[in-house]
Amino acid sequence: MSSFLTARYTEFKIYDVYGNGRISVMVSLYIYIVLSCFNIYNLNFSLNQTFFFVVPAVLAIGAAHLNNINSFKQRNSTFIIFMVFTACGVFGFTVVEKYNTYALLVFSFSLYFVLMTVTSIAGYTQYRGLIPPVFVISFLTILVGGAGQFYVAINRSISITVAGIVSYFCLQLVPARYYQQIWFNSANVVLKRIIDQLKLIIIHQSNDIIFHGDCVIKMNNSLGFTIFSKHQKEFKKCSAKIYQFYFGAALAYNNYEKYNRNGCLSNLYNWLITAYPLFFQHQPITSEYIEQIVEHQYTAPNSDIRNLWQTLHEITLLWNTLCTSSR
Repeated sequence: MSSFLTARYTEFKIYDVYGNGRISVMVSLYIYIVLSCFNIYNLNFSLNQTFFFVVPAVLAIGAAHLNNINSFKQRNSTFIIFMVFTACGVFGFTVVEKYNTYALLVFSFSLYFVLMTVTSIAGYTQYRGLIPPVFVISFLTILVGGAGQFYVAINRSISITVAGIVSYFCLQLVPARYYQQIWFNSANVVLKRIIDQLKLIIIHQSNDIIFHGDCVIKMNNSLGFTIFSKHQKEFKKCSAKIYQFYFGAALAYNNYEKYNRNGCLSNLYNWLITAYPLFFQHQPITSEYIEQIVEHQYTAPNSDIRNLWQTLHEITLLWNTLCTSSR
């Protein structure tokens, strides 16, 4: 059983390369348990009330941990906006439901127009992706009864508001070090992209280019999750060095014949492929690998390759500091 779960988790990690999904599942379960415990003491307990107390908040947590969320500020603002949009939609659909189909259509178009207008304002465009799930949750109010009753609409909105407040404060209690794993994972993606590119030309002798800046952008953006770390400067410096190493390797790749004298790029590829498991597991780089870097640095035939090894050496030292501090 344990081997089965391990295999499934490994497959999930391959799909969820940056780790946002894993954090989302963990935090959603945590919030669900907290809200369920609070709901036990609800004097007006009912299944309908439970739906509006638990489901919107849990879905808001999921929305606040999508791959495009790269800082605590983004996470918190996305959660709040989702809950506000949902409360407005649920209130409106509950009140309008007692009227005919045309009234529902008019309100649906009006709500859609208002949300699209709000998310067109500078600073709010990033929330436009929240509109479809908000509409789905809001429209489900038609299926759970209470049509056209103003006090029911108020009660549902209050439930969503209370759940949002409780969930928000619980969200602030999640340790920041879990979110730092997003930076580690994005740094791994950058290093893996370098390995794959070098493999293409050295092993497969292909001229295909897979150097793209998306993974580097993700790594730099995810620094927003390191603001509470006492090693924030090291995170920024390590990102800058990986950025420098990434494009330095791209330059060497584009001038393969010049830079592969005496197998320089082959040596770089072999080092990366053997040391990568430590990067992938967020483990410190051992002294054996660091000594190999120093050796290659002194035997490099030109300054560009030497700078590459020097940059890699600085990356490993910073990486070891960050790995030790994040445990």
